[in-house]
Amino acid sequence: MAIGTVEFDLSLRDHETGEYLTARTYTVEGVNNVDGTPRQLSMGQLVMAICLQRATALENGYTDPATGTHVNGIIDLMEELNVTSSKLEALTEIEKTVVSWAEDYQNGTNTSRARSLNNARVSSDNDAYPNWTYKRVLVDMGVIDDSISYVNLSLTTAPDPDDINFSDFISALESKMDENNSFSQQKMIQLQSQTSKRDQAYDMISNVLKSLNTVQVGIVNNM
Repeated sequence: MAIGTVEFDLSLRDHETGEYLTARTYTVEGVNNVDGTPRQLSMGQLVMAICLQRATALENGYTDPATGTHVNGIIDLMEELNVTSSKLEALTEIEKTVVSWAEDYQNGTNTSRARSLNNARVSSDNDAYPNWTYKRVLVDMGVIDDSISYVNLSLTTAPDPDDINFSDFISALESKMDENNSFSQQKMIQLQSQTSKRDQAYDMISNVLKSLNTVQVGIVNNM
């Protein structure tokens, strides 16, 4: 944010030197009058402009001047958390279904040794994967590779080339869930930090304006 200064003479003179007293206003890039000329700001208004610009950057994201990398803002982080939450919901739904398949196979309710991941779909109200097949979701998240289409529910029969053993499937699934949980915790910490910094920017506006008002009232009282 480029800040300029404008100095001008006041009508009062210094009682010792006889020279006119001067005052200063400030201009900020992007803060203009209706005619497009830079708007002259008081110290309090300058503080407001700087703090509001900082708060906006924290909400929308900004480029770190030291590294040149983009830092995600509060809005970006909240969106990432929402997406991760939807992914975890999809994985949880898939795990419950596949575990129920295994239970049905073990108790003889269903005798299908291998169950297709292409014939079951995630709920349509899932924000990340609405109505996607289980296989498409799992491949997208890297839980299985594209060659796998079935879960082998037998504990004794070796899986076919396009099968994945039930225990291996659950291990890979839970590993991905742990990964997403860790990601969510990391993003939550970043979100809390960004939110705290944004709130500090707003608090600084209030504190500085209060301090400036106290000084001005003191000057008036001493006149």
